[in-house]
Amino acid sequence: MNKNNNIIGQSTASRCFYLPSPPLLNDSWSIHTDKAINHLIEMNGNHWRKILTIMAKISVSDTQWKHYREHQLLKRNECIIIGATQLVTGAKQHFICGQQSSELLQINNANFAPLKGAEGYLSQHSKSSIFLCPYLDYRQFPNLHIDNLRQVLGLPSLA
Repeated sequence: MNKNNNIIGQSTASRCFYLPSPPLLNDSWSIHTDKAINHLIEMNGNHWRKILTIMAKISVSDTQWKHYREHQLLKRNECIIIGATQLVTGAKQHFICGQQSSELLQINNANFAPLKGAEGYLSQHSKSSIFLCPYLDYRQFPNLHIDNLRQVLGLPSLA
């Protein structure tokens, strides 16, 4: 984790996930190792496994989200931004996860419209690829809503 700006993953990522709290990472952890995701899950438990699984399900271009999570997530196209107060410049897609992240970013909900089939759960900015999402937990963000988001992103259903 880049402790200076609270980024996990690639600072040049095209897809940014904004979360309020970081995982525990020791000084030797690096996203560039083969088992980086497995080590992150081992250090942080089931809660972070769920977060990373939902990220993989949103990010993968096909339906092989398990392989994607284990081998590619956060290595090229994604980053997690912890406690952000502004969106990352240059990213093409922004996923603001949970009310706390939305408040930190001072999001104006009036600029967002609900996604069809996910009303009350997911919203998209009227002029860009900024999405207001529930926190990345299956109780708040079930597979049905992941598929609704994937449809908007032009990706195949995982069902």
